[in-house]
Amino acid sequence: MSLANIPNLNDREAAVLTSLIDGYIQSGSPISSTFLSKKYNFNVSSATIRSVMSTLEDKGYLTHLHTSGGRLPTDIGYRFYVNTIKNLSVPKKILSKDLEQELLTISNNVDELLNATALMLSKVSNMFGVVTINGYQNSILTDIELVPIQGDRVMLVLALDTGIVKSIVLNLDIRLKTKFINKTTQLLKDRLINLSLKEIQNSIINRLNDVEIYTHELVQVLINDRSNYFSIDSNNCIYTSSADVLLDQPEFNNVVDYKKILPALDKDFLIKHFKTNFSLGSESTLIGKENGDIRLNECAIITTYFESGIISGKIGVVGPKRIPYQSLQSILEQFTEIVESAI
Repeated sequence: MSLANIPNLNDREAAVLTSLIDGYIQSGSPISSTFLSKKYNFNVSSATIRSVMSTLEDKGYLTHLHTSGGRLPTDIGYRFYVNTIKNLSVPKKILSKDLEQELLTISNNVDELLNATALMLSKVSNMFGVVTINGYQNSILTDIELVPIQGDRVMLVLALDTGIVKSIVLNLDIRLKTKFINKTTQLLKDRLINLSLKEIQNSIINRLNDVEIYTHELVQVLINDRSNYFSIDSNNCIYTSSADVLLDQPEFNNVVDYKKILPALDKDFLIKHFKTNFSLGSESTLIGKENGDIRLNECAIITTYFESGIISGKIGVVGPKRIPYQSLQSILEQFTEIVESAI
């Protein structure tokens, strides 16, 4: 059932639902009418609250584990809650100056900065931290080397302005003299340095077709497979923390439940998931089944968007649906500000 197809809520129902979800996020236990009556000032009896909770369950916002137990929010209940709290002003949770300064000190290396961001975000939030990026094909080549290895192999090493260093081994059919390798290296430096990876892919033929060694196997290997050699692997476009932090969450401290979500925390999966489900230029949240993958049915993902002159991307956390949406949104926004000022 989508949010557009479920019944509307009156003010009392909305207040009870929001308060119940607040209580559940804090306690992790099903919420009773007695709990709500004592904790929140509704000015109505526990029986009236219980009746409202029953109505909310009939409308699809709540569910229960046991007939006599308290209620839990459904995915639709969480969605109503998240959409409601977006308009609320909440105290900003301030990150420590030490954390901010630590990130700023490594701002000259984007690769290290974003990796540190994912790790620190996880530490601060107690959730699984993720940073995904776009635009690395616009990274500028700052240096290139060809390094001879034993036999007929040569290692290609690329250094980029973002701090990434990529190396890949070229397997050739002929042995190369060191003098020739050095000559080719200097040629590549002269013709390719200060170009973006995308520019190199698009223009390397024209930039090298007038040199005497153009038809040599080494040069032809670089040209023919340029989309592979002069590009960034997808694993270099995502940074993640350790997933073990989720074991501290009640929903996942059972090893069997924890193992169920691990495939969805794999970098290859997350790259595709973020690209498919999160629009680049905005913050967004996916809750439970909204993720469209059974492995994430018990998870929520909150993201913010960052952009600099070099790259853009998403900073996010993955955790249980009972995630503290308000405080984590504030934390993500602050990490976004730090990253944008650091890059």
